Amino acid sequence: MARYAAIRAVGESVLEMMREACPVAELQLGASPRFELASLGSLTEGQAAPAEGFYLILWRVGIGGSPRNLPPRRTRDGRVFKPSLPVDLYFLLLPIAATADKQTQMLGWALAFLHQMPALSGAAINRYTKGSPEVFQPEETVELIADPLSTVDYLSLWDRVKSGFQAGMTYVARMVLLDIDQPESPGAPVTERRFGLGRPGEDA
Repeated sequence: MARYAAIRAVGESVLEMMREACPVAELQLGASPRFELASLGSLTEGQAAPAEGFYLILWRVGIGGSPRNLPPRRTRDGRVFKPSLPVDLYFLLLPIAATADKQTQMLGWALAFLHQMPALSGAAINRYTKGSPEVFQPEETVELIADPLSTVDYLSLWDRVKSGFQAGMTYVARMVLLDIDQPESPGAPVTERRFGLGRPGEDA
């Protein structure tokens, strides 16, 4: 279970891991390529061209499919809170460069890196999150899975970011559990047990 900052923390940690591993010289990138959480609005037509680098865009959020009815969350000290909210985070990764050959090189490296990246542990996400208290429990894990779009969805995204859209890949982080800090009201203690049995002809 994670604090409400989990959505931002997942994106930040992925980008920081990419930054650490990126072969800047081999990809012929500038001295300070961008590794940035971005929005679709920052790439829309009429805006200045994005600087060279890797952009991770949260373009959709969904409610986790299964299990949806989670049990109450219990902390280590025994307190009980309402069930966490499971969310699926859909990211679009765009490597952006001035030339097509460099952009495809960047894309190839990014695909290979994310393909072999292990599941993100809560401890790793916390380590790479900028200036925040711990967001995830250390034992939690988040897996980022390649999730290619259908042609219809791909064309829809293309239409929204005409001026800045270059080839990229979409990923999903499934079942990220957001903590709900509202305590769960305990039920009244059971003091009587009734089986609902009666004599023939009587209501149970």
